[in-house]
Amino acid sequence: MAILKLKDRLTGPAAITATVLFLCASVLFFLPVDLAHKITIPVGILTIASLWLCPWQMTMAFLFSALGDYMGSCQNFLGQMGFFAVGHIWFIVYFIKRYFSKVERDRKLTGKAKGYLAIVIFCALALLSVAFFKIAPGAPAGIIRIGVCIYACLISTMMVMALLQRSSLFALGAILFVFSDFILAWNKFVEPVPYRDYLVLVTYFLAQWLLFIRSTRYRVAPEMRILRF
Repeated sequence: MAILKLKDRLTGPAAITATVLFLCASVLFFLPVDLAHKITIPVGILTIASLWLCPWQMTMAFLFSALGDYMGSCQNFLGQMGFFAVGHIWFIVYFIKRYFSKVERDRKLTGKAKGYLAIVIFCALALLSVAFFKIAPGAPAGIIRIGVCIYACLISTMMVMALLQRSSLFALGAILFVFSDFILAWNKFVEPVPYRDYLVLVTYFLAQWLLFIRSTRYRVAPEMRILRF
């Protein structure tokens, strides 16, 4: 349930308006415009729109993501990682609630479902292996390295829960989020990545929008059925 009420007939126009504003703010970030903390604007727009359009858990997730963006613009990596970690906890809370209320009761543990679950678990373990054995050793010893490991566990859990939602939009959003953060971490702690800003931020903005639009009652188009296990 959203924090603020909105009539059903206004859901579509509100979602479209938020999307247009979000797109304009995302494009603005890449333009040579001198605007302090402009990276916080796109997800800030989604946060405000989610007050009427999304379940409150998603609003909290977007809020802490926006705060993470702000910390990143202040060059405070520890604060950035900390706020995003809390944001992922809220994503996980939402996905768990949605899973048991909408997905689990309709799911049958068929052979296809077991194979899908095995792939999801394998992907999560692969990500954690990269985080623990390749990225974390390059981070400064102490709280930063510990934080990287904890964050990797949280974002991997978020991805697993998103992949269990039987929604291609949630799945793609989570995968893009993971891709963005792993590119960011690789660039920071392992070696420079060409076109880092575009690889990190384009995928990040798209990930946030996908998670936002799918958690609203508005439907852009019928989803692909590739995850209907």
